Amino acid sequence: MEQNALRNFKDFLQLYNYMSHTCFQNCVNNFYSRDLASDEENCVDLCAKKHIKVNHKVMGVFMELQPMIINKRMEEMNQAALQIEQAAAGALPQDQVVSA
Repeated sequence: MEQNALRNFKDFLQLYNYMSHTCFQNCVNNFYSRDLASDEENCVDLCAKKHIKVNHKVMGVFMELQPMIINKRMEEMNQAALQIEQAAAGALPQDQVVSA
């Protein structure tokens, strides 16, 4: 469980770093002051919102499709295991066995 939490945190940090880098490159125009100009601040806000919105959509699609992908892979593995068992029992010639 701790390994999953660590991986999730690492993924979050990578996404945050990418978003920060991209928005900084696209929005910050000058370095005359430590503060952002109002147009730069608006640009950063819109950029961050865009990245967050896209991330939410991608995660939603991933959560929707992941169970179907897992089920398909499990079926393929079960079929491959069945073919291997049949080949071992002599029911199929070795050249007809599909490798997993």
